[in-house]
Amino acid sequence: MILARIFKRKAETYDYRQTFIEFNRSLHIIKDRTSLAFSIMSRIYELIPTSAQYLFWINPEATRYLPLNVPQTHQDLYLLPDDGLATWLTLNEGSLTVSKSPEYANIFSENDRSVLRALGGLVVCPLRANNGLRGIIFLGARKDRKKGTYTGKELEMLSILLDNATLALDNLSYREDHAAGLKRLYRTDRLALVGQLAAGAAHEIRNPLTSIGSAIQYIQEDMQDAKKRKMMVSILSEVERINKILTGLLSFSRQNNPVKHEHDLVSMMEQTVGMLKTMSVHKRITYTYRYHASALPVVADGDQLKQLFTNILMNAYDAIENEGHIQIEICPVQVDHAPGYQITVADSGKGIDEAHQEKLFDPFFTTKTEGTGLGLSISYGIVQQHGGSVEIVNRPEGGALVTIQLPRGEIKSKGDEKKGI
Repeated sequence: MILARIFKRKAETYDYRQTFIEFNRSLHIIKDRTSLAFSIMSRIYELIPTSAQYLFWINPEATRYLPLNVPQTHQDLYLLPDDGLATWLTLNEGSLTVSKSPEYANIFSENDRSVLRALGGLVVCPLRANNGLRGIIFLGARKDRKKGTYTGKELEMLSILLDNATLALDNLSYREDHAAGLKRLYRTDRLALVGQLAAGAAHEIRNPLTSIGSAIQYIQEDMQDAKKRKMMVSILSEVERINKILTGLLSFSRQNNPVKHEHDLVSMMEQTVGMLKTMSVHKRITYTYRYHASALPVVADGDQLKQLFTNILMNAYDAIENEGHIQIEICPVQVDHAPGYQITVADSGKGIDEAHQEKLFDPFFTTKTEGTGLGLSISYGIVQQHGGSVEIVNRPEGGALVTIQLPRGEIKSKGDEKKGI
């Protein structure tokens, strides 16, 4: 009945009915969550021309709402389920017109207010499914009106459209998150099996390899022929290369629990970058940093984290041919409903071949002429042992983006240290 009344409005010349039909059809055709978000927002614009429209969706851990269609400059924006804006939308029916409800500004968190300022949100709409708030839409002022406000009929029509959109997004999100979870589980099991095989093979090969190396060195001492001595040096070099591969295999296969102490992520990252800068004499690479505090404490195995950062940053360095930049950011997030950090490393290199995407963490897979293919496998194991996650994707603007999430662990206060707790 509501739709029928809306469609009968003679003052409106736009074919709203056709827009709804096309929109519902697109909900069944599009199979990618981000693409669907852009489609939803473009349909909203067709119905109601707005100065801005942005969609935030709950992450798989249900710890924050993340943007699906905001500009690159606003990619770090987020909303928290327990903050005032999300709580109000959860408890109340309908949308919230911010300019008409100044009294609600007092319940907004500082983060809520910063998002509203950044996006210019005038109307905030909830996306509900399965008795929960799954997403939030921000709409700017109408472009075709002086005051930029919305009528009650328009908000009714928008609510109907968003009901269908939310169900479609929720179904797509469930499938994508479920597939990603199965993928991570399969990868972990596969790497554990390969690790067991690698450990046995490494031990069996290293013993005879040591004997071979010792024998060649002994023979080399009595070798007078220069050509043969050069050949012996080459053989010893290959033996050393095999030994390095075996060392990597053993590092990959170790299942020892991390020895955790409190460390500063910022300090460890800067130490790693400092080491890389000494190697960058043949490339013009600039490094940019964004740390959300001068010190970010974490309880972890310091040696393992340094190895993790070294492996990731070395890959970023190698991906850049002659000139480029590497961006590093560390920010607080929730990891499995507990305090943690998200570490991102973005480079301007050549990116990842689509055919290689699924093999990145496989042992021995490498695109480098002199690589062993164990760096990312070892890195994946380190992150898993710390209860975190790591993903690598291509950036829209070129290059690769590594995203690592690590739990912070229980940080002792200075008072606890004095008490010996």
